[in-house]
Amino acid sequence: MADSTDSKFLHDWVIRSISEKYSRLYTEIKINPGEEQNFEFNGTYPDAVFINYEQVIQIVEVETAEDVNKDRVDHWKKMSDLGAQLLILVPKSSEKEMRNLSFDSGLAARVKIGTFDVDIKI
Repeated sequence: MADSTDSKFLHDWVIRSISEKYSRLYTEIKINPGEEQNFEFNGTYPDAVFINYEQVIQIVEVETAEDVNKDRVDHWKKMSDLGAQLLILVPKSSEKEMRNLSFDSGLAARVKIGTFDVDIKI
């Protein structure tokens, strides 16, 4: 999970945004922003859990640029072994680094990688 205040804000904002965006595609979306533990799945608290008709379809981990590093690999491996598809969402600028980490750590076949981008127009 992100360390800086800005990264924590971005992390939690993305979690809430994906919950809102995909709410029509799933019967339930459970989220655990920040340090909240609202919904447990197999002993863990993924950032988001997508559920259709009481079956967990996918779990999501949102990572900020700070979190795309070797220190998180063990966490992702644990999450990918929980019995549901793991989607790791990273900033668009971190996609290449995340793909390299997933190949180097043997995660490439076990996870999906998605990206997000924030565009603020003033």
